[in-house]
Amino acid sequence: MNIKKSIQVFSLVLLAGLMFIGINAQTLEGEWKLVKAKKNGERVIFNKEIKTTLMFGEENRMSGNAGCNRYSTTYKLEDKKKIDFQPIISTKMACADDELMKQENTFFSVIDKTDKYKIKGNYLIFFDETSQNLLKFARVYKQN
Repeated sequence: MNIKKSIQVFSLVLLAGLMFIGINAQTLEGEWKLVKAKKNGERVIFNKEIKTTLMFGEENRMSGNAGCNRYSTTYKLEDKKKIDFQPIISTKMACADDELMKQENTFFSVIDKTDKYKIKGNYLIFFDETSQNLLKFARVYKQN
């Protein structure tokens, strides 16, 4: 194979990979970790040691870890980045301390107010019906 043909093949493979990454980055599917939260317009400080996550999967299912309990729900996507979560179900284990329980309850009450979403780079942002920021998540990339 000559050098010109090798460069063309390499360029094609590189372009296909970049297109896949670009398309994949704009989808909800995958795991996200909470990095920022607001309740009633005020920033809520979450314990960074506690991994609060959500995972968007197949068939419009979402699940995750709220701190000490796992949860799941289904959702519907509508035009203009509108998202409608069905009632969330979760395990009911007692949290290790009151602060963690408060953090988890805050997460559930804030996610319940979500009306819209936006993906900006590696971040997923949830908004309420007045377009106020509620929750900000960072995409989690799995290392092979």
